[in-house]
Amino acid sequence: MTGIQIETNSRDAILLSWSRCAHQYKLKRNAIRPIPRLQSSEVAPRLEAMVERTGGRHGIFRRLADIAADVGHCLVITDRDGILVRLESKEAGSDWNGIALGSVWDERIAGTNGVSMALAEGRDFTVRGTEHYYSKLQVYACTAVPLRDASNEIIGAASLPSIDRGNPADTLFAKQLLGAAASRVQHSLFERAFRDRMIVSVAVPGRRELVKGAELIALDEHGNIVGATSGAHAIAGVPTHAELTGKPLDAVFGTDMESLDRVPGRGMSVRRDRGPLLDLWARTPMDRAKPFPGWQPNSRRPAIRRRLPPSLKDLATGSVVMAALCERALNSLAHGFPLLIEGNTGTGKSALVASLIGEVSQSVLIDCAALEDTEDDRAYIRTLIQQTRIASDINLDALHGTALVFDNLDEMPVYAQTALRSALDRLETKDVMSGPLPQIIATSRNPLEQSVLAGKFRDDLYYLLAGAAIKLPPLRAREKPDAIADVLARSIAGHDVEISPEARDAIASHDWPGNVRELRSALQQALMNGDGARITILDLALAAKHVANTPRKLAKHPAFDEKQMIHDALKGARWNVSKAARNLGMGRATINRKMKTFGISRPT
Repeated sequence: MTGIQIETNSRDAILLSWSRCAHQYKLKRNAIRPIPRLQSSEVAPRLEAMVERTGGRHGIFRRLADIAADVGHCLVITDRDGILVRLESKEAGSDWNGIALGSVWDERIAGTNGVSMALAEGRDFTVRGTEHYYSKLQVYACTAVPLRDASNEIIGAASLPSIDRGNPADTLFAKQLLGAAASRVQHSLFERAFRDRMIVSVAVPGRRELVKGAELIALDEHGNIVGATSGAHAIAGVPTHAELTGKPLDAVFGTDMESLDRVPGRGMSVRRDRGPLLDLWARTPMDRAKPFPGWQPNSRRPAIRRRLPPSLKDLATGSVVMAALCERALNSLAHGFPLLIEGNTGTGKSALVASLIGEVSQSVLIDCAALEDTEDDRAYIRTLIQQTRIASDINLDALHGTALVFDNLDEMPVYAQTALRSALDRLETKDVMSGPLPQIIATSRNPLEQSVLAGKFRDDLYYLLAGAAIKLPPLRAREKPDAIADVLARSIAGHDVEISPEARDAIASHDWPGNVRELRSALQQALMNGDGARITILDLALAAKHVANTPRKLAKHPAFDEKQMIHDALKGARWNVSKAARNLGMGRATINRKMKTFGISRPT
């Protein structure tokens, strides 16, 4: 095997295959015609059986073949015996560069190849160039994935052979394309097999993969798992698929069927045993016409909403301008327009994005400030753009409600700008009725137009995004910052918090250079200083000593009722006189004397 270069994770499997070919099957590496073909009369019944097992002649394979042909691949479908029963390519006929309908790709006959390895290993597998056992096959690169039915039994394989150009990107593209198609086929079979059961979709939010969709789980009437798609066990954190069957949903995912059924939209996020956060959506037999996670049937985009969801209402609290901007952002999401969100640090860009992607089924976050001009980061961006193309072209159900979030867009490297421009070009020219498209959301701390004028950002990309741009106002420009403080304090404490009039005046009078983030930090520290139920000017003054940007003038006690000030200090210190005295900057004897003067006593 001199000269063979094998990926580390596949090395052992390929070496073992070569050993079997040489010693067990006695195959000759230099055979002139190594791959036999079945007659068309033998292929026809196998094709019909494959069509029946996969649930019909999936149009997805035709679309997949069209995409693959553009980059020099052809599509091959084999049955579980490795017999090629369907071949799709740009060329008419049943042959592509020597690969023909009826070809036998069983390892015992065809040696080490992508199809036989995928069927044997039960996972996606690539065999390239000199990794093939037969010399005649070393001109090819072949990536294949197993196709599975609703019970996770392998029923065949889909593969994308191409001429080996030595380019790893070809392999990555093929894996993504085939993985998306295989998932689509199994989900279709799964939903058909369990159409009388509650089906739960499970996904990891905020993942870096776009075409890797959710997994499905079927439940019986008692809430026990009776079926799951191929990757569900990995999301659940268990070693094998068999360990899911028969387990109660709550034992695996931390919530039960009744809880899901009570939630509006039957969707929730859960975390169990310190594991990853998971998004779950449930669908009953009565809902089976609806796609996950509750989008309108046959709709490319969610319906335009008349009211802001609760998360956006909180963000818009105390400002008519913010409410209008949130409404505009939500409408952009509903119509599928790329959205640019600008604003100074702490104005709420991340909170707005979090609220918006809460309205979609999955999102992928790219921090442009963390991207470097390295091959790894370049490959990641290329992969993401390829996934966007794949997902939209094969019309994945999982793409309904998908968001690509580009954080800190003003710091995006030039190569990534070029890739994003390419993706937007494709989305802009694509027939809007041909399938769902991903939502593009971008944020920028600095006005993006300045980066364009400085030559650091592409003007054509800017104008594509600027049509639906919103600029979040600083906190000092909002009408009622104390109303925002009420919302923030409640979210921190988990209950309503009283803010004294003096504290409200101080909040309203300061310009808050750190904006909402700074106010939140000050309130958090103030709640820690006090009793957790009421925030006074003294609590804010103490917070000023711990929070870097908190206004120094909050540390200056305004002239107000001294009795109230001492009472607030004692209450905030939970009636620890020494602590209250320290917070007020006076001696213990002084505060005891003033308590007597004002008639303040510890409550019984």
